[in-house]
Parts: sequence; structure tokens; C-alpha cells
Amino acid sequence: MPPWPPDVSYSKLAHVRALAQEDIDAIVKWVDGGGPSGNLSKAPPAPEYDNLGFIKNPQLVMNTPNYTLPTNVDEYRCFPDSSRLTKDMWLTGLECIPGNPEIVHHILIFRDGGTKSFQLDSREAGPGYLCFGGAGTSDAALIGAWVPGSQPFVLPKGFGIKIPARSNIIIQVHYPGGAKGKSDQTLIKLQLTDQPLRETYLIPILNHEISMTNGPLKIPANTIKTFNQRFFVPLNFSVIGVAPHMHLIGTSIKTWAVGPDQKEIPLINIPHWDFHWQGIYQFEKIIKIPAGSMLLSEATYDNTSANHHNPNFPPKEVKVGEATTDEMMLTYFLFTLYQPGDETIIIDSSKALTSPVAEAIPSTRPVLIVPNPVSNANSKLLFKTTLKENVSMNIYDLVGRLIQHIPLEDLNPGSHDIELNTAGLVSGTYIVRLKGSDWQSIKKWMVIRE
Repeated sequence: MPPWPPDVSYSKLAHVRALAQEDIDAIVKWVDGGGPSGNLSKAPPAPEYDNLGFIKNPQLVMNTPNYTLPTNVDEYRCFPDSSRLTKDMWLTGLECIPGNPEIVHHILIFRDGGTKSFQLDSREAGPGYLCFGGAGTSDAALIGAWVPGSQPFVLPKGFGIKIPARSNIIIQVHYPGGAKGKSDQTLIKLQLTDQPLRETYLIPILNHEISMTNGPLKIPANTIKTFNQRFFVPLNFSVIGVAPHMHLIGTSIKTWAVGPDQKEIPLINIPHWDFHWQGIYQFEKIIKIPAGSMLLSEATYDNTSANHHNPNFPPKEVKVGEATTDEMMLTYFLFTLYQPGDETIIIDSSKALTSPVAEAIPSTRPVLIVPNPVSNANSKLLFKTTLKENVSMNIYDLVGRLIQHIPLEDLNPGSHDIELNTAGLVSGTYIVRLKGSDWQSIKKWMVIRE
């Protein structure tokens, strides 16, 4: 049975693979006794593995080209592929099967709304193109990932990651150093539906770029250091799961939230980090993170010779980087915008329960953004007020950063036509929140640069 790194006493996670202590004791006793066989006539046949994975009826299957590593250095290689989707689809499940697990460090899957990835591919000989870090294009958005120890990625019923019509798919594979002459052809399987679902996002909200409170992430040789991160939550979010990520000298990582009432919301604690067993860990129930909360993370790194995972002997300074021998401090969040009752949705059974207590929330107003998506022009925000009031308009990106704050003061009752200026905005999805005296409205706004 594969390991289960999260602390089962800290938070309630779905699909737990942990063994009870009495079961562990029984196995240890059996091993110490020489591992005697039972009645072999009652033994089931040995399993046969076809390396075809768990998702048996995917709507889309993609293979990377067969690629042979030309050098012994770390390499990030992107393989763009037309998804051949003629209409909007929602991703509900994803499985990555490395062709050569010995040389695949991790896999990232992006949806791509442009053509730059194919231009980059055409400029390099051989399959794919070098793409150190991201996918090499601002039109790409992460939709899934594979790391060592991952199980197939399946979303709860009713939720999906949107893949717009005519999107391309970019498969980024990280091959660590020392693999010269070895080959890989990775298989990707996607479960899709054309039925609109609750749009879900996978984003490293806590990260070593903008969230560090005692950074930078740098661990001198022969030291053990602990780092912290924090992020202010501007909107109500529903969190389906989290995925912490570090490299080899990481020893522990813990992620939690503190609500506006100062109560702790435990998310995940991995007290003994193992780079070779990672995953996207979903919760038993969806967790509401209220607006005004703080997301927090703490991670410890052991850069001494006592850490047998340390790739450097003798130890040397380790900094942030993409190579396996560098380090990272990330927590990906699988989330959607909150709707009342989300916290009663049970992920283990994928059945929604209705809360018997109505939650007091502000009323909403019809709001329209046109055009949406928008390209190189501006959009209009159309809404009505019934009183003379002040209205605030905030625009956030998908990691919660406030992009614009626009106070709309002394609005008279009636219809309003407000310009949404795209100047300075890159391609992506933004959240527009209007808030009046006793109402609010949240809309998604897409900017697509040509």
C-alpha cells in the first residue's frame, strides 16, 4: 500500500490510505516472524498490470512524442497539442501515465488559448520546446498536474475546470539531470463533459514568489531553516483540496487558515515530507474560507548531512529553482467561488446535502459585463441601483491580488454603465466584485489578448 504522508489527526481528508496502528503492528509482527504463508490454495491470482491506468473511458487521450534526452542537465520540455475541442468542455478527471517513470520528475497540464506554443515548437528541432518554469506563453492556464505518488485527479460531482472551445493543450514534462540517452513517451487521459459545471481553479496561492514573510527561500549549507507564508483572502472561497509541494531537503509543511473570527481552519499537515509521495489532497467536505481570512503555511528544510534525502554531499547552499536539487515552497489550492451550502457537500460520496440553517448573506443584483471575454477594447459593466448610495468596485486576479479599486460615489437610483478598462491587464480571468450598502455581486471577467 502506498504511504499516506498527511497527519490524519490534523484535518479531515477524503480517500485516506492510512492504516490503523493495530494493522501496522500486525504487519510488523508478521514480518518479524519471517513472513509465513497462509493457505496458498486460497490465494487470489497475482494482479496483472497493463500500465493503462485507472480512467478507462476518457473523452480525450494524448501522447507526448517519443523524446530522448540529449544531455544530462535538468530539462523542462513542453509538448503542445491541439485538443480538437469544437465547444466549451469541463475537465472532471485527469490521469498522467509517465512512459518512463525513472526520468519524469513531474508533469504539468495547461490549457492554451493562443498559438505561441506552436510557434515556439516550430523554432526548435525535434519534438516540443524548452520551457524552463512555465509554459512559455501568457495564454496558458494550469488545469492539472502529476507528481510522484499522485493518484488520478478527479473532481467532485458538479465541479469542473473549464477548457474553452478551440483551446490547445500543453503537456510540460520535467526531466531531471542524469537522464541522457533515455526516452519517454507520456500518456495523458482526460475526462470531459460539455455540460456546464461550477468552474474550478488550481492555483499555487501560497508560493515562494509573493507569499513569503521571512524569505527569500534560501537554505545555507549545514543549517535547518523554517519559512512562513501568508495570503489575505478577499472573497469567500470554497476549497476542494490542497497540494503542498517541496523538493528533496524539505522535511515538513503545514497549511491552514485563520478566519476573520480568529479561529483556525486546519487544511493539511505533512510532518514527514517525502518528495516521492505527493498528491492533490481533497477534503471530506468542501471547506469555506471566508473573505477576510488569512491563508498561512510553514515549512522546514534540513540542509545538513543528517538528511539522507540531501542530494549534495557535502551540503551546499540551496535556493529557489526549478531543478530537483533546488527548492520550492508551494501550496496549490483547488477551489471555486463560494455558494451557500458548499460546506455541506461531501466529497467522499459526491452527494450534496442541504444545510438546514440558512446563512445570512448580502442580497445580489443582476450585473452584466459586455463584451465578455474582451480582447483589445474595454468592457462595460451594467447594473442598477434602487437607492442613492456609494458602491465600491474591486477587481482581483485569481490569486486574490487586488488589481483595481474604483469607488463609485453618490450613485443615483437607476441604470449605470461603467467602463472596465483593460489597460495593463494580461490575458487571464479576473473577478469583479460590486458591493453596495446591503448587496453585492461577483462576476467573472475574461481578458484574452490577441
